[in-house]
Amino acid sequence: MLYKRNYHLGLTEEEKQRYEEVTGRKFGEKRVNGFGSVNNFLTYPKAARMCKSLFPNNYLDVTELHDVERLGYANEEFFSLLNNERCTERDILNFIKEKEYYHIIGSIIWGLTINIGNHGAYLFPEFQLGSSYKADYLLMGKSSGGFEFIFIELENPYGNITLKDGQLGAEFRDGISQLEDWKRWLPINYSSFGEVMRKYKNSAFDLPEEFYVLDMSRFHYVVVAGRRSDFLDKTYIIKRERKKVDDINIIHYDNLCDFSNNLIGKKTY
Repeated sequence: MLYKRNYHLGLTEEEKQRYEEVTGRKFGEKRVNGFGSVNNFLTYPKAARMCKSLFPNNYLDVTELHDVERLGYANEEFFSLLNNERCTERDILNFIKEKEYYHIIGSIIWGLTINIGNHGAYLFPEFQLGSSYKADYLLMGKSSGGFEFIFIELENPYGNITLKDGQLGAEFRDGISQLEDWKRWLPINYSSFGEVMRKYKNSAFDLPEEFYVLDMSRFHYVVVAGRRSDFLDKTYIIKRERKKVDDINIIHYDNLCDFSNNLIGKKTY
């Protein structure tokens, strides 16, 4: 769960009444042509948007992208945290969870121009892959072509990030090693992936085919470590090579800051 509230439990009576006022029909009742108001998802009570999504407790609510003041403050807090040279990966994970600043991770969709999220984006922290592996985040979004999936590994912002010649240091190498483990796990265990996702889904919906039929072109991989100053010419060459060959995206935490700032005011992730 991303949030303190369990949206699988449904709406309160007050929220149901507000939904009926907005839509002209009761919650859970389908609109009949000619009756009720035209659908405007963004005018629903927040809980209704969550409860109508495929994964109610993991939905990234797009209306929050228009809260300019909150997101601006959140991004400043995040940047301040990163500027503390004692900051660790665990500090960042805890910060995002405690503050519910999930747009920081969601901004990866926009920042890496992965064309998904127009029809909903979802985030799963500490996503367990079988009994052996755990991803820091599974980020997924839906577009006209269906769902695509982004496995994300956070490493430390300070430490052995890159070598003097720009080659990747231990932080990036460890992160990439985990990404490669996940890539090997998926083809062998994809039925398990679908079983896990069924535990999170809205009982009113079925999972789409892409959760059962493996298509590796739907999967992307991201490792985050270090700061902008750690990246040298050689690092950027390696970054482009890994993206082209393996669809592994190598980014630094200043990229996340940029992505988060540019996300403010957007219509979708």
